[in-house]
Amino acid sequence: MSRQAFPYRRPHGDAVSADGWLVRLDGEGRGPLPGFIPDWDYQYDLRLERVVRIDVDAVRASTGLPATAPLALAVIWHSSGSGLRVRAQHTVLPFGGVVDVPIACTVKGRESGGTLTLDTQLVLAARVDDAGPLTARRAGSVLWRDEAQVRLQGDDSQFPISVVDFKEAGYPEDAPWLLAVEPDPEAAVMGAMVLLVNSGTPQVLDAMQRAGHPGTADRLIHSAVQTDVVRLLVEHAVRMPDLQDDSRYEQDTLGHLLMGIVHTRLPGTTLHALRRLYENDPALFSARIHSAARLFEKES
Repeated sequence: MSRQAFPYRRPHGDAVSADGWLVRLDGEGRGPLPGFIPDWDYQYDLRLERVVRIDVDAVRASTGLPATAPLALAVIWHSSGSGLRVRAQHTVLPFGGVVDVPIACTVKGRESGGTLTLDTQLVLAARVDDAGPLTARRAGSVLWRDEAQVRLQGDDSQFPISVVDFKEAGYPEDAPWLLAVEPDPEAAVMGAMVLLVNSGTPQVLDAMQRAGHPGTADRLIHSAVQTDVVRLLVEHAVRMPDLQDDSRYEQDTLGHLLMGIVHTRLPGTTLHALRRLYENDPALFSARIHSAARLFEKES
């Protein structure tokens, strides 16, 4: 296992300690943060709490930082579903002593999805000019960090896929896939849509079958499929006149899925604004979807 080497001294192990994360799901009872929240959806906010204890004097002694070097504890969360990266808290520490820093932040359901990463960092809050050769000197230098992840339901739910011979089925025979979606937002997701994969395009079929252990070419295909599915579902939501920003549907319905896609992939955007963009500038609309789905971001 590889280890990151830092060009400066870092605190000894007992200088900083952190309690485990606690979570409240949409205001419900508090408990330890699990690795997976199967009941999560975009309507639920996560209230996250923990306490970090820092022996500031021990940190300075083990890192060589002068007594005047300002330190801060920062918390950043990142969602793979929305692509957002947010600094949730930044606490400037006293210049000495032992301090317990309570951390409390709320991650809105409409801004998250996929895998949520919580990054807690002890950082140098300002540049230090009188630091020694093995001492951190740049503002933002990370002296200590702790990462935790929780997988949310959003991007990890199973998607119905069927392999079809497009030529025999009467579809364009060279098309690699086709997303079939029913028009009823009240319909159950598993019966309302299916991704048809053309058996006549072996590269795509093989890539889908190797989803657990993809190669570079497979990952490129997966990214293209995912982006196209996101685009088609957002277009489907835009073309549904009954679907509004305040619409509420039961879980596992098509309407609930479409609202979740819009809110987690395009946070801060209203359906009304998307409809106007779709009608007036379809090229820019497509570019927005490519950006939201992060086409080829991790595959190139």
